[in-house]
Amino acid sequence: MPKIDQKVIDKLTSMDSDWPAEGCAAPDLPPVPDAENPPVPKDNWNWATYNDEVHAQRQGYNVPLTDVVTEDNPLKVDVCWSMRSPYSSLTLPRLVYLHSNYNVDMRIRTIFPVAVRTRHKGGKAGSGRWYKWADGVNDFRRSGQYHGIQRRWPNPDPIWQNGFPPESADNLVHPLEKQPHISWLVRLANVAEIWNRSLEFQHIVHETIWGGRYDWWPDHVETNLKEAGWDYDAMIEMIRNETETVDSVWQENAKFQLQAGHGGVPLMVFRGEGFFGQDRFGQFFWRLRQNGLTERREPRAPITPMPLRWPN
Repeated sequence: MPKIDQKVIDKLTSMDSDWPAEGCAAPDLPPVPDAENPPVPKDNWNWATYNDEVHAQRQGYNVPLTDVVTEDNPLKVDVCWSMRSPYSSLTLPRLVYLHSNYNVDMRIRTIFPVAVRTRHKGGKAGSGRWYKWADGVNDFRRSGQYHGIQRRWPNPDPIWQNGFPPESADNLVHPLEKQPHISWLVRLANVAEIWNRSLEFQHIVHETIWGGRYDWWPDHVETNLKEAGWDYDAMIEMIRNETETVDSVWQENAKFQLQAGHGGVPLMVFRGEGFFGQDRFGQFFWRLRQNGLTERREPRAPITPMPLRWPN
C-alpha cells in the first residue's frame, strides 16, 4: 500500500483544497449525473398503508405468505444501502449471517449518501439538527461495542464534508466532481449488483472502509477485491465503457427506496414494507419469521460468525 504523508491527510480537513490529491484519489471515471432525490411517488408504501385510525386506510397490510420456504423457493429481500452509512456497516454482519444461514435471497441496492442527495444550495447537507453529527459518531461507536462488531469511523470519510469540530462545523459538502471517493464506490457497488454479487461485495469493501483495522485508501479496496477473486479491472472498465448502464442502477435504486416510503439507510424492504435502521433488524427478522422463514441445511458464502445479539 502507498504511504500517504501527513500533508495529504491534512487535505481531508481543508475546505479550500483541490481534489483529487495525489495518492488519495480513485481511478479517473466519467462524470456522474445529478444524484439528488427523484420525486417522491404519492403511492409509496408508507402513505398507501397509512393508518392513524382516523382516516380510511387506502391499502391493507400484507397477509403472511403461506408458501413453503426452501432453498429453491427463498424469501426475497432488498436492502437500500449507502457506502457512507455507519448504520449500514452495523447491519452488515447480521445481513450476511441471515443470507448465509437462512433461505433468503438478498439484493443490496446502493444509492448515493443522503449528504449528496439532499445537498442544498450553498453546499450544506440536508440535516439541520445541531446534535446529529456528534451524536451519530458516538452512537455508532457505542452500538458497535454493544453488538460486538469491530467498527471505527473511517479515515478518510467516503464523503468530503466539513463535520468537525461539531460545535462550529457548517457541514458543507463538496459537489460530486470534487468528491474523490464516493462516486467510484457507488459505481463499484452497482457493478457488483449487476453481477448479482452485491452482498459479497459489501462484505469485502464495506468491511475495508468501516472495519476499523486501518486507515483505508483506494488501493486497499482494489487489493482486497482482487485477493477475494474479483476482476477489479473489469469493474472499472464497465464503469468507463457502460456508464449509463451502471448509473441507471443507483438511479433505479433511489426510486425503489422512495417507493418503499423512506429516505434513510439501511432500509430493509420485504414485500414492499420498509424497516429502517440497524435497530429495526429484530422487527425485520420477526416479519420474515411470520412469512415462513426457514434455515438452510448448510451455510453458504459469504460466511460470518453468528452476531453477538441475534434475534430469537
